[in-house]
Amino acid sequence: MKKNGHSKVVIVDGARTPVGVKCGTLSRFAPEDLATLACEEALRRSEVPREKIDTVVGANVYQYTAPGSQDIYFPRNVGLRCSLSQETPALLVQRICGSGLQTAVTASQQILLPDEIDEATTGLCFGAEVMSRTPQVIRSPRRADNFWEFQEGGVIEDTLLAGLNHDLANTSMMLTADEYGHQTGVTRRECDEFAAQSHERARAAYRSSHFNGGDALRGMFAIDVAAPDGHPVHLAKDECVRSTSAEALAKLRGMTPNGLVSAGNASELSDGAGAVVIARRDVAEKNGWSSRFEIASYGVAGVNPRVMGRGPVPAIAQALGRAKLSQDDIGLWEINEAFAAQFLGVEKEMKLPREKVNVNGGAVAIGHPLAATGTRLIVDLMYEMPRRGARFACASACIGGGQGVAVIIEDTHAK
Repeated sequence: MKKNGHSKVVIVDGARTPVGVKCGTLSRFAPEDLATLACEEALRRSEVPREKIDTVVGANVYQYTAPGSQDIYFPRNVGLRCSLSQETPALLVQRICGSGLQTAVTASQQILLPDEIDEATTGLCFGAEVMSRTPQVIRSPRRADNFWEFQEGGVIEDTLLAGLNHDLANTSMMLTADEYGHQTGVTRRECDEFAAQSHERARAAYRSSHFNGGDALRGMFAIDVAAPDGHPVHLAKDECVRSTSAEALAKLRGMTPNGLVSAGNASELSDGAGAVVIARRDVAEKNGWSSRFEIASYGVAGVNPRVMGRGPVPAIAQALGRAKLSQDDIGLWEINEAFAAQFLGVEKEMKLPREKVNVNGGAVAIGHPLAATGTRLIVDLMYEMPRRGARFACASACIGGGQGVAVIIEDTHAK
């Protein structure tokens, strides 16, 4: 990953919102609103002057959740609301659950292109999702005799539920997790035990967070603003996290053929945003910006859509190969918990050490606002690596439709 002999891309700094539970505190905000808050905080932390940002890459999966269908302007509007130069272009990327990670990959690729192709050196990357606002639509064709009128009798569709089905593969996201978990020998008891552990880890992280005088979860910032409807909002913790147990979770009905997936061991539908500022290392060093965290490599791979949860396995292998690293070199992992069954399948196949994976809880407890998740993983890793003394860390996610993405980060100050 070199550009004209220059060094790699570094993450100058980043920030994420707390994750809001569905129809909860953050449901009044559009993705653009939450992304703007996250970008403002990331820019403030990075101390990168706004005029130095020369590329913007944003991610949002569920469109038509902003008032007036303004989602099509999402990354551009965020850049403008953050007072970036009007000349700074903006791009929307969409790789479903891997979209947040993809923003960093895409911006890094752009930064590392030869100067004669692209002169970008510094980027603002972000993802935001407000799943609470996914709309109901009527699928009615336009009339041939009057383009601005619609035929009667259209089918009403819940866009959230429709997106969780993969019609081409004749499956759904929870079915793919159930199938992959079953193939790898995962049991329902393991799923419930893992889900309970995810919640307990997330609760423990909050108890030792910087909000409570500790040093955990420093990537998260409190939202203390007026919502678009005027209501005051103060949120300083991930809203989905709760107290539970494997015994309580075991009482919930299994919703899949093998009984592995229940409402209690799947990721929470949620709302949130995250952002990172990245730059070419030599540019960061020249300007005195932080260059501690380097994007060492990335991987993107495809798998059978019916076991989409396996996506991290080949994506991580690809990223490790490019970085010339082994699994043992990775001191900290963030692997998105779309479903407990899916995560456990990856854990079993890769023989991952549980004590180094999702140490502050994962999406089963925290929530999974699709496009924001990858950015959350990066931000949480960055701030956790120094606490754990990890030189290398890996963030990865499975992706609906049968893909996986992984990004490896190096703490260049670690020994």
